[in-house]
Amino acid sequence: MWRPLGATDTGLNGRTARLLTSEPTDDAGWPAGLPAGATEVIILEDTVSPTATLKVQTSGDVAPKTARVRFDQLAVRDEAAER
Repeated sequence: MWRPLGATDTGLNGRTARLLTSEPTDDAGWPAGLPAGATEVIILEDTVSPTATLKVQTSGDVAPKTARVRFDQLAVRDEAAER
């Protein structure tokens, strides 16, 4: 089960997130610059930044790409629902 990220979520560093859009953006609405077809990323920060973004990187790539993505364009596994 995946759940959308909340602005106050914590402990996110290292968690896998699913992109909720095929064209993720940063806080200014500019394309995040992730490779086309990316569906999952690894979160590289514990909390959402004051600009409402999280630094993420692609997973499974030889040369991972990092980007800042708005938190509301990401979902994480709902660990409580999976127990």
